[in-house]
Amino acid sequence: MSASACSPLTALQRQLARPKVLERFDAALCSWSEHDTALADVGSHHQLTDVLSGRDYARHDEVLYALLQRAAIERDEGAVAAQLALNAMLPAVPGIVGRVIRATRAALGAFGARRGVTGGGVSANETNTDVQAAVIGHLWEQIRCYPLRRRHHVAANLVRDTQRSALRALGVDTSQVAAEVVSIDDDAVHRPLAEVQTERDASEQLLELLSWAVEQEWLDKQEAAILTARYFGEDMGRDGVATDRQLGALFGVSQPTATRRRNRALDTLANAGREWQRQC
Repeated sequence: MSASACSPLTALQRQLARPKVLERFDAALCSWSEHDTALADVGSHHQLTDVLSGRDYARHDEVLYALLQRAAIERDEGAVAAQLALNAMLPAVPGIVGRVIRATRAALGAFGARRGVTGGGVSANETNTDVQAAVIGHLWEQIRCYPLRRRHHVAANLVRDTQRSALRALGVDTSQVAAEVVSIDDDAVHRPLAEVQTERDASEQLLELLSWAVEQEWLDKQEAAILTARYFGEDMGRDGVATDRQLGALFGVSQPTATRRRNRALDTLANAGREWQRQC
C-alpha cells in the first residue's frame, strides 16, 4: 500500500465522503440555503463542490465566509459547518505541507534543530505524515477560530494562518530568513478550491530561491531578513507586501534607508535567480 493511500489526508477525505456524512452535509446546506442568501445556490454538498470548482473567486469568499460564520457556533451546527469548510480546504493541504517541510528544513540548515511534531527534530525524524496530520489539525483550529472581521481572501487567509501556526508549532522562528511562511500570491488564490494543485506557485518558487541564495551566500543576513520581512512577514500594506515604512520600523531605520536596502537586496536576488535558473 502506498504512503498516500494511508495518509491522514486520504483517511479524512474518505471519512468525509461516507454516505451518512454527506447526508448530514446535504441536510444542513438545504436548511441554511433557505435562510442565508450567501448559500442560496448551495443547497447540497454536490452544489457546494460545483461552486468551489468554478472560477468566481468572490463567490468562493462569500460561501466560505458564510460557512465560517456558522462554524463559530458551538452547537452541532457549528461542527457541521466547520467540517464542510475543512472539506472544501483539503485540496490546499498538500501545498501547505510541502511549504512547511521546506521551510523547516531550511531553518534547520541555517539555525539548528527544531523540536518538530514528534519532538525529534524536523530533518531527523519528521515525516510527511506527521506534518500532514499537524497541518490538518491547525487548519481545523483556524476554521473554528477564524476572525470574522476578515471577509475577503478567506481561503488565502486560512492557508496563510495555517502555515504560520504549523511552523510556530514546529518551533520555527518565522522571522528568520530561511523559515519564512510563504504567503498566497495571485496564482495560488485564483484557482478553484476543489482543484488539486499539481504545480508549484510563485511564492513556493520564491521560497526555494531565497533558501538557495542564503545557502550559496548570495544574500547576507541583512538582505535576507529584509526580503523575508517584505514578502513573508506579518506586516503588509495594501499591495500584500510590507511597505518600506513598515520595514524601517521593523529594523529601526529610516524609510529611505529601508528602501535602499530593499532595492540592493532585490538586485542581489535577481542575480542569484539567474544563476539558480542555470543550475535547475
